[in-house]
Amino acid sequence: MLRLVLAFWLFPFALCSASEWVLIRTIDGTQVEGQTSLRGVQISAGGRTSTIPLARLLSAHSGAPASEQEAGLITNDLAAIQSTDRNARDAAVEELTAIGVPVLTPLLRAYKDTDQHEPRPLYRLFERIMPSYADGPDRTLGLIRLAGGETVRGSLAEASIDLRTADGGKTLIPVSKLRALAVRRPSVRRAMQVHSLRHSTRIEDLDTGVSLSASSKVDISTRGFVRLSWDTDSWATDADGLQKPGSPAYKTNLVDGFPFGALVGRVGAAGPMFFVGAKATLTGKPAGRLRLAVNDNAHWQNNVGTYSVTLVATDAYDMGDAQ
Repeated sequence: MLRLVLAFWLFPFALCSASEWVLIRTIDGTQVEGQTSLRGVQISAGGRTSTIPLARLLSAHSGAPASEQEAGLITNDLAAIQSTDRNARDAAVEELTAIGVPVLTPLLRAYKDTDQHEPRPLYRLFERIMPSYADGPDRTLGLIRLAGGETVRGSLAEASIDLRTADGGKTLIPVSKLRALAVRRPSVRRAMQVHSLRHSTRIEDLDTGVSLSASSKVDISTRGFVRLSWDTDSWATDADGLQKPGSPAYKTNLVDGFPFGALVGRVGAAGPMFFVGAKATLTGKPAGRLRLAVNDNAHWQNNVGTYSVTLVATDAYDMGDAQ
């Protein structure tokens, strides 16, 4: 892992063979997608500089202090995660993940000395924001993620990013207003584990770390077997879910309209749930972060087992590891 000071290096459109699509979140929470003339990130260290082509950049997350608005959101969202309101909790996790690095210190201060970490969304939020292989003693440094798994910790120097949106609009976004920048990839590939307890629909979705665009296509294949009642085999299933009720006490194999134990997905914390199963091709989904979970009811405590999921998404953004 490199620890450097970063600056954006801007080139005019005339020098670009093709404009890159980028997804930007600003410190006021605005999210905008468009094409930019940005060709690379310039890295400065020890009086020397080098430039990384934008095509190598997955995402950049600013470590600049939280704005007054962000500070208020962080305080309120940390409280919401610890509430019993599932919708508010999921929305708070999503928002704090998007704010990123400035959340680290107030999050660490919110933790209490307890062994009851599983399943606890507050506990897992830390690595949604900062993967352990990129962590370090200075929590204020931004996080830059590069293709090939390399990470850089540093600060973004002042510049302006010119953006041309799909509707033809043009805007300039100062780096001082930037909270996160991601570069659209032709394809993003993931191999991940969806656990029947931690990633039960009643607890918390697995955030794949993949943010879809309006033109994304997603191919998903799943293998594995989960048990929703320990040693009762009639409650065991693959990712397509139970095809009949697991016991005489249940008159249906469905919960919330989908089979018990099925792999399901949604885009964004508030997006509608959809069936994924053992194999799926997804198109026409809204833009946003793709999430996966094992479908279950409120009696999730006796779940065991994991689905191994392989995902390939085209025209998508790699925002971080699946968490």
